[in-house]
Amino acid sequence: MRSTKVILLMLGILSLALAGCSSDDVQAPADNGRIPTSQQLTNNDDVFEANPIFSPDGNWILFESDAAGNMDIWRLPVAGGAAEQVTTSDAFDSSPYWAPDGFSMVFESDRSGTKNIWTLDMVTPGAVPVALTSGAWDDGSPAWSPDGTRIVYESNRHRGGSTDLWVSPAGGGDALRVTDTPIGVYHRTADWSPDGTQLVFESNREEDSPALYTMSALGGLARRLTPIAGYEGHPAWSPDGEEIAFEANSSGSMEIYVISASGGDAFVVTNNGGFWPRWSPDGNQIIYGVYGDSEPNLWAVQVDW
Repeated sequence: MRSTKVILLMLGILSLALAGCSSDDVQAPADNGRIPTSQQLTNNDDVFEANPIFSPDGNWILFESDAAGNMDIWRLPVAGGAAEQVTTSDAFDSSPYWAPDGFSMVFESDRSGTKNIWTLDMVTPGAVPVALTSGAWDDGSPAWSPDGTRIVYESNRHRGGSTDLWVSPAGGGDALRVTDTPIGVYHRTADWSPDGTQLVFESNREEDSPALYTMSALGGLARRLTPIAGYEGHPAWSPDGEEIAFEANSSGSMEIYVISASGGDAFVVTNNGGFWPRWSPDGNQIIYGVYGDSEPNLWAVQVDW
């Protein structure tokens, strides 16, 4: 098995970000004088890998990779060693997210002909993925609730090219529609608060400007979290519930920022680029992706201030 790296990248989001912000409309968040030193973890620019996430015990990182010639889910031991391929379908498998007990994962896949949400037992040898959703629409970017009972995801069911957030029971059953807004508005890449009562997500619901919002996991009014100009997306709630990491292009290039979960000034924690931030289980690190010569590499930044 070839040596791999973990990276964080989404080309569609980059295109949206560059289209949604001009150099004349840049308002950089306060950095508060604290831009920590980042450490490069991987250095392989030949393989596409993205969407990394730590296991709840901090021993593994799940990610998507085309190292075997097709986009599948892989896992990398944090202590070092070769990455292991988890899914082997000819389909496009991506966006993995651990169950809170670390025994299962949820991911998106088009193995049924359309992009739906699937779960996989990670401890039983020979286990096969089980479909959580199905239908002639696209579901994506799943996230498992902290209590293990629900999974939130984005879906264009009922709304064509626009997406809403939906929540399904982790064991299957009727889905709850969390957002309901006009055609042309999207909601995506949701993450849970540690107590499972709130969601943070990206949306263009105000003046077509991508920003982050929080709302009850049961639906209701959304509160805008990020007040800065430009694009903000892919939020990740910190394990202690106090902060939210995200990517933004307010400085003219995509970097990783952190903001209080209650709002206020955001501050930058990288200066070498950054996509798809995720916190370590202890909240002391954020992993993210940065472009190498051709494909992104995995970096980490200490944020235990």
